[in-house]
Amino acid sequence: MARRRQKDPLRYAANLIGLCAAVCLGVTALLRRGAGLLLRLFHEGATLENPIAVPEWVLGVLNLLLPAAGTGAALWLMCMGLRGTPMRPRLSCKMPRDKQLWLFLPVFLGAGFLGDLLASLLGRLLAACTRYRPPAALRLPQGGFALILYFIGVCAVPAVLEELLLRGAMQAALSRWGAWFSIVVSSVLFALLHGDLARMPSLFLLSVFLGLAMHCTGSPGFGVALHFAHNTMSFLFLYAGQRMDGVSALAFGSYLVAVFVLGALVCAAAIRRLGVLRRFRPIPRVYDPKNRQSRLQRLSCAPLFLCVMLGLAVRAVWPLFAG
Repeated sequence: MARRRQKDPLRYAANLIGLCAAVCLGVTALLRRGAGLLLRLFHEGATLENPIAVPEWVLGVLNLLLPAAGTGAALWLMCMGLRGTPMRPRLSCKMPRDKQLWLFLPVFLGAGFLGDLLASLLGRLLAACTRYRPPAALRLPQGGFALILYFIGVCAVPAVLEELLLRGAMQAALSRWGAWFSIVVSSVLFALLHGDLARMPSLFLLSVFLGLAMHCTGSPGFGVALHFAHNTMSFLFLYAGQRMDGVSALAFGSYLVAVFVLGALVCAAAIRRLGVLRRFRPIPRVYDPKNRQSRLQRLSCAPLFLCVMLGLAVRAVWPLFAG
């Protein structure tokens, strides 16, 4: 009698991750379409891109709920799929007890600022050589309450839910096959989900930093704090560019640049002087003697994961040719 074929848990985890990524994008797209129909109650020609006669607080609520619903649905599905398996999600947001780890926060912000700068330069290069057009910047409202809603929707909600999904669930599910493997796979997915080709290199590197924070602390809480701080930094630059006059925006932007760059340099020097990096053990390599296929080969044999990743890659490069 033929021996029953055993399921490969890595393929199962990969397919589950692909399904959750598809659900995240699908739910968000459906809700955006529904929101566009809802806005027509205020004006016949109103859309999310052109919200004619729509109150700012309504746009703030939609800006908060749309990304939260898609990411939240994917997180719930990921947790349900991992239930009853050895691949346990880590959804605790405990902050690290070691106070010196917070020295990495200014370093992360400095790296994030340089990454955003390089992404802007890469976007201009792609626009000059191809049909690529950078995504339109978010337009901030004038009202104070609506601005608070925008801040929560842009800075807080993505920081919490994306870290719980990408690091707390997906990276944790893949960690049994190696820390670097789980960090790289989740970081590639993190960059592809954002969709903007010009920002993908910097997003990938920042995601690797967040993945290392998750691995070293054992909780996505520190990554949530780093992610929120980076989003807040971007929000401040956006606020300066849209809500301040030219001289004030230049002065405030220069002050922010000086704070982030100098803070990163000072804290990087302190990390080296105090030997903070020596406290972390080297990340070991993982070898699975029970399976002759490599981890990448097993990922390529997960059809749902492969199809979703290819679809995300096509979505990212499509603006180069379609405009």
